[in-house]
This record gives sequence, structure tokens and C-alpha cells, in this order.
Amino acid sequence: MPKKDYLLIYVSSLPDDAAARFEVDRHIALAGAVGSGLAWDGRYAQYDWELVKRQIAQADTFLLLLGESYGPTTPTGISFQHRELVYAQSLHKPVYYLMQTGMEGNRSSDVRLQELRQQVRSQVSGKIWHLLDELTVHVKTLLKNWDRDVRALTGMSEESSTVQLSTRSIPAKVTPVGTPPRKDIELIAQANVYRGGNLAHQLIKLPMKTDRIWRSILPLLRLGASEDRLRTHMEQVLTAEVKARLLSDNPGSHAVDGVRVERNQFRRVLDDWSSDGYIEHVRQGVRTIWSLPS
Repeated sequence: MPKKDYLLIYVSSLPDDAAARFEVDRHIALAGAVGSGLAWDGRYAQYDWELVKRQIAQADTFLLLLGESYGPTTPTGISFQHRELVYAQSLHKPVYYLMQTGMEGNRSSDVRLQELRQQVRSQVSGKIWHLLDELTVHVKTLLKNWDRDVRALTGMSEESSTVQLSTRSIPAKVTPVGTPPRKDIELIAQANVYRGGNLAHQLIKLPMKTDRIWRSILPLLRLGASEDRLRTHMEQVLTAEVKARLLSDNPGSHAVDGVRVERNQFRRVLDDWSSDGYIEHVRQGVRTIWSLPS
């Protein structure tokens, strides 16, 4: 895969905010960046959460274009935009908001929208705008700052990856015997817990043996898979267990989703197996593929 030389921005907006969305998309294009994300309209297609998650994960940054409507909601009562924001934050993406308010300063009667606005202003950097001219100025400034910051972070990440890969290539390859030794760990997972239309992040520790992880991802290791795919598979395996635990630990909660395994801990497990020769990794473009030794 060729090296990406542009900024990819996920823009979260509603169909009602078409004029503002066009202005944002226009300036993203003028800046040489690329916008992603769809203003989901139920008249044309059902909201595809799996596609949305994939687009947010691929993006360099996340822009919340928040208008004067709470918008359609998921079965748990949270709006599409709110759910997208929470997911972007869970991935530690650079997040920014551009919030529209009327010139007269009237507050919306929708309590859900008021709460979302308060949460966004307390947690995320952003600007409030009234007229499209103001929005234009904010977008231009934002794109300039993001391009500078994200490119700097990308450069640091690439340098770090080069050093790590070169360091790991020094030891001679060890031929593994059997399977990795069984170890006791507490696997850390995160999930969204819903109660009365509100959402909260919850961490949970799952005591387990490392051989359970090995057995779960072994079919993928035989074929070769990226770290993200291996971790996603493990998250799917653990979803039912995490849901049951969190619903039991949080009385009154009615739903759990967004189960994610802690990235750094999962990577350390792979690194341990790799250093002992049970698996190996090779670089393919921007991805690292993990597999059984050839």
C-alpha cells in the first residue's frame, strides 16, 4: 500500500445540516485533504454501524459538525453522532467540534441535545458559529493546524516503528517447540454501558490463561493476519462474557456494546510469543502481519 500523503478527516453530521456540511467538505477539498463519513438518512439506507466504525478507525482526525437537532438514535437511545464521537474518543483520535447556535441564542427544548452540547464543550476542543462565514474561518484554521500536528505525529510514529523493527530483527530466529507456555493474566477490556439513554465507559479485568488467547487466534495466525484483525477477533470472542459481567455489575443498565481489548496489553502478548519464536511478524506496507513461523 503506498504511503498516504494526505489528511483523512471523518466528518460527523446530519442530513439537516447540508449547507454547513457542504461548506466543510468544500474547504477540506481545497486544502488537499480528504473527507469521509456519510450524513445517514433513513429514507435511503439503514445506519451501518460497522461501516461507520471502519471509517472512523481509518481516519486521521474526527470532526463533529453539531447542528440544532439531536438526530436519529440507535436502539439504546443514543444518537448516531453521539455514538460516533464516543467511538472516536475511545480510539484516541484528534477530535474537534464546530457547533451551530442561532443568533438569538435560544436554547433547544430537546434535553438530549442540551446534554450532548454540554458534554462536548466540557470534553472536546472546538468553536461555536452562527453564520456560514464564521464556519468558513474556523474550518480553514482547523485544517491548517490539523495538517501540521497530524503529520508531525505520523513522522514520529514511523521513526519509532523503524527503530522497533530494526531492534527486533537482531536476535536469531528461534524454532518454537509446541505451543507457548500457559500464563495467568488479567486481560483488560473496555465497553460502553447504557442506562436510561446515558452512556458510560467501563473497564473490566478478565482473569484468563494465555492459552485461551492462543487457541482463539491460532486459525488466523496460520493464514497471517494484522494485529487489528487478531484483536478484533478476540473482542468478538469475549463480547458475550463482557456483556454479562457488566450488566451484572451495573444494576439498571440495559445494553452493552463496543467491547474492545486494551491494545498495548494485547500487543505485549504477541511480542512475548514473537521473542520466543512461536510467531513472527513482517511488514506489508503500513501493516504488520503476524503468522506462524514459515
